Amino acid sequence: MSRKTSKSVSLALATTTLLAGCNQLEAIETEGSGGGGGGGVPPAVREAFEASCGKGGCHSPGATLPVLAGDELDGILTGEINGVPLVTLGDTANSYLAIVMLPDALLSSLGLTRTVPRMPADNDFLNPNNQVILSWIGGAEFEGGGPPATGGDTDTDTDTGGTDTTGEPAEPTFANVQAIIDASCSCHFSAPSAANGMLEMPMGDSYGALVGVKSPTTDLNLVEPSDPAASYLYLKLAGGFLEAGGAGTLMPPVMGLMDDAKIDLVEAWIAAGAMND
Repeated sequence: MSRKTSKSVSLALATTTLLAGCNQLEAIETEGSGGGGGGGVPPAVREAFEASCGKGGCHSPGATLPVLAGDELDGILTGEINGVPLVTLGDTANSYLAIVMLPDALLSSLGLTRTVPRMPADNDFLNPNNQVILSWIGGAEFEGGGPPATGGDTDTDTDTGGTDTTGEPAEPTFANVQAIIDASCSCHFSAPSAANGMLEMPMGDSYGALVGVKSPTTDLNLVEPSDPAASYLYLKLAGGFLEAGGAGTLMPPVMGLMDDAKIDLVEAWIAAGAMND
């Protein structure tokens, strides 16, 4: 299915009515747990996020949104993705971060579906840090507290990507393509590994890793100048990579849909010859 022709969100809440008692994870008793005070992510939970989600550059400050480490971590209490709050304390079924972390069997029991890979990306699902995060989202209290209610209209994804400051489409230059990569593809900043599909795209300098370079998984080049349809990078963003012999999911997976302006910019840059401009 093409991402450009389908605007289905990355996760869909099933029509099944959820029983309130089935909507929560069992709270973990924590020594010295406080009430609803604090106004942010409790220290123990912050440490768990940084250890489990902020490693490898995937959600570290300045990398792929949502940022799950550093001073920006508190943004998960107000941000959302595709209309789903990142975290709604006490409501796992209405928390994007919980949905992308929960096992498939539990999601099914809650009447939920997930169309992105389960997180964390390194598949270390049994790491105790993950249970700390999920328990906090489910309602467990930790020392340092946190607001009694979360969610709101603020979206942490402020990247404008394929548009300039006036709202007009950005020029199809590699500098603008690199800006999209830097904002959305941080799992590929590190050395090739199974966790990033054996593809490295260095932050700020990805041209040499893309243009005329064979894809790790198909016979296509990642970027074939003047031919977006033969460029695996474009197919992974817009759709069509499976038909080309590729594997996996549309990219970037955690962010859900990449908007058309960014995809169109990448397409136009490749069509214009994929120049290093």
